[in-house]
Amino acid sequence: MARKQLLLAASTLIAGAAVFFAIASWRLSLPRGRAGFVQTDGLRFVIDRKPFRFVGANVAVMYRDDDRAHMPETLRQAAQVGIKVVRVWASGEGGARDVKPIADFDDWPRTHAFRYTPNEWNEAEFVFLDQVLAEAARNGLRVQLCLANWWRDTGGVTQYLRWAGISGADDDKYPFGINNEKAMQFYSNETARRLYREHVEKIVMRRNSINGVIYRDDPTIFGFELLNEAQCLTGRWAERRAWFAEMSAHLKSLDPDHPVAPGDWGYRSAAERREWIADHALPTIDYCDVHNYPINDTDIVLDSPKALGEFIENRVAAAASIKKPLVLGEFGMSVDGYKGFSESAWYGAYFENAARDGAAGAMFWILTPDSQRGYGVTYSSSRDAAILAEVNGGSHLFASLGNALPPPSLLDSGRHLVPRQFAFSRSQTEPAVQPEIIYKKEGGILYRFRPNIAVSGRFEKLGGGYGYIWGSGAGYFDYVVPGRTERRRVGQIVVRAHIQPVSPVDAEPSWVRTRVTLFVNGTDCGSRLVPVEDPKTPLIQEWKTSAWSPRLRAARGLPFTVRLAVTPDADWLYGVNISNWPEGYESHDATPLEVEIN
Repeated sequence: MARKQLLLAASTLIAGAAVFFAIASWRLSLPRGRAGFVQTDGLRFVIDRKPFRFVGANVAVMYRDDDRAHMPETLRQAAQVGIKVVRVWASGEGGARDVKPIADFDDWPRTHAFRYTPNEWNEAEFVFLDQVLAEAARNGLRVQLCLANWWRDTGGVTQYLRWAGISGADDDKYPFGINNEKAMQFYSNETARRLYREHVEKIVMRRNSINGVIYRDDPTIFGFELLNEAQCLTGRWAERRAWFAEMSAHLKSLDPDHPVAPGDWGYRSAAERREWIADHALPTIDYCDVHNYPINDTDIVLDSPKALGEFIENRVAAAASIKKPLVLGEFGMSVDGYKGFSESAWYGAYFENAARDGAAGAMFWILTPDSQRGYGVTYSSSRDAAILAEVNGGSHLFASLGNALPPPSLLDSGRHLVPRQFAFSRSQTEPAVQPEIIYKKEGGILYRFRPNIAVSGRFEKLGGGYGYIWGSGAGYFDYVVPGRTERRRVGQIVVRAHIQPVSPVDAEPSWVRTRVTLFVNGTDCGSRLVPVEDPKTPLIQEWKTSAWSPRLRAARGLPFTVRLAVTPDADWLYGVNISNWPEGYESHDATPLEVEIN
């Protein structure tokens, strides 16, 4: 018995030593970096080789006089509820007579800019930012600094363009008060780029007037975000990416030790997801960032906490595919909740899913002393006690899962190429989905389908009506050729379809294409790259297949499926629109989708 106990003790000691040395080896393998600085290690952040996952908050401390007065208390309250990182705006361009917000005027007064004109800086605002950093350090908080803003609230991109001599980018006639076509010049205009670089240099190389630490040497700074919610017109991704590459490289040349994110707010489709990944894959970009507001982001359609969880899973998987950490940089919810779910339920799902799915950090909008602020979470009354409890619980959950990585299912990047799809299906025996059948004199059979009689479909968005059906992004429509009682020889199956891309509203039609692949009962029959047609000359795509498997099925009189698909790995991901012929076109009784058996 004693010998068995001795062997058991020895085995336990050896196993314990193995675990100890495995952990020690893992820590030794981590990048060293500067002491006390946040740095990246694969899908997570580390500080002095220890994992750092966090709940964070955007904090209202910079612009309104009352917020500034409450700054020390706001940061103290943040630390008290378990927040580890606060996001602060280190930007503000122009004065009271320059670019103004389009809404929420009380939240964004134009009285505390960092820069009044290209050559006139506001030292008082830099001093206040010094105070914010010193106060954050006192409370054990890290600070993410956002260096510019796409939106007009703080001057932002349109003010830089005004200084560069480009007018009209700020225009109240456009959504959010920005003419995006003109605003895109921010990424390429040399003067605007130089002015932005000057601001970056002013921030990064500043010596804090409170503690004497140069910003680039301050471990209190979590990292830098180049531009809040940087927008881009469809098809012009290269312009924005070149700007990200230039500015992140410039920042890194001044400060190689702090992590950098581009500020690319997120994606709504498989095509945008691909560009988002390319933006964050730049070697001078260290981590990924996403924002989401379920009520406002109608293009994304988050109608339940469950859908929010799926949203987070997809973004974690996207970041994991390039082996970089993901920070959910903004999330907001109304005090009234949304879609029958309370505000507390939404916040609970947000932190729970972010923590368990492997996000490196999850931040919310916005911790404030003002209970009237939109999407505000206030500490100055008891109204938001339940939300602050969710924040605190989320902080504990992140801490308890400090070493956790995303589940294996999220590390399989091929499973998450499409953010979300909607689907329909109906029985292939329904009268409504039956094609017109014509037995041709020469012996073939012609099946004529109206566009909207598909038996099933799955796309990122779906729509249709009499004479048309459309699905945007990646997905498919299925039509069923019905069975027959007799058998016959089949040498070839021909499919003809009047197909168009589903163009994003901000895309130039001449740029848009879609890659459509035909599958006949699962057999790949090839793809067609479909451009936008001349309205007077419809484009008809034709496939001919003599593949053995579908021919055999058709010969036996068995029903078979015709699928028109935009596959997730296609080079052009702009959907399928099958519609009736343009007015005045002589179709000779042809329908927009025909299948012929010869």
